[in-house]
Amino acid sequence: MMLLFIRIFLVLYGVIAVATGFMGITSSYDPAITDAMQDNNHRYVAAIWASMSLAFFYVAWNPSETALFRFLMIAVFIGGIVRAVALVNYKPTPFLIFLILIELIPTALMFWMHNKLLNSDSL
Repeated sequence: MMLLFIRIFLVLYGVIAVATGFMGITSSYDPAITDAMQDNNHRYVAAIWASMSLAFFYVAWNPSETALFRFLMIAVFIGGIVRAVALVNYKPTPFLIFLILIELIPTALMFWMHNKLLNSDSL
């Protein structure tokens, strides 16, 4: 059951990564909102995020890849912390709270479950 939960969330994170990355890569450029450097950096980070979907999908089918799994969970968790800290700059919306929670709670849970499966030789 724990492995199924881990796999479902890894696939979910992969779908989110490819979808949001693709949206960032293909968004239109509006010089009234941003400058060329910010737009270029945004697209670069979006491409990296989209390409990380490959790692999420790979680990979903190969959960014994411990180092890659841990890297992904830590990266998403740190992203959630950074989003939470940034809330001092603006009023949180329910959607932002949802994004932060989906980055913090499942990753910590999955990290714990994965470790438990590793210790019981179930991976």
